[in-house]
Amino acid sequence: MKKSDKIRWSGCPVRYAAGVFGDKWCFVLLRDILLHGKRYYGEFAASEEGISTNILADRLSRLEGDDMLTRHVDPNKRSKVFYLPTRKARALLPAFLGMMVWATEFDENTEAPASFAKAFREDPKAAIAWYEAEIDRVNAGLEYSS
Repeated sequence: MKKSDKIRWSGCPVRYAAGVFGDKWCFVLLRDILLHGKRYYGEFAASEEGISTNILADRLSRLEGDDMLTRHVDPNKRSKVFYLPTRKARALLPAFLGMMVWATEFDENTEAPASFAKAFREDPKAAIAWYEAEIDRVNAGLEYSS
């Protein structure tokens, strides 16, 4: 296949999504920032999955380049940076929560509580709104200029 014949990673919704976060580490980082309130490099590095530092730096840069995260210098300690989810990343909340519900049914070792799945099925808008409010709460605790 010539370079000009290469398949574009846009157009097909599944292919586009795979191009943005199809890598397992991008997916885990988005989970950490959207669902676990992590914002700093050290918090991501401490995740139980054990991402290596070179992969972590690369995936944070990739997610920033794909407009999923914005990078900010911490005004209190200029040697530190933190990452905030963009509107584009936050739009993934329904899909992430849906995957959590799916896992309660098919993953016998899921860490998602059955009570979450029940609550999400009964009122998905309320569940999404709760996570949106949590993201806003975590972000409000950080000083940054947009």
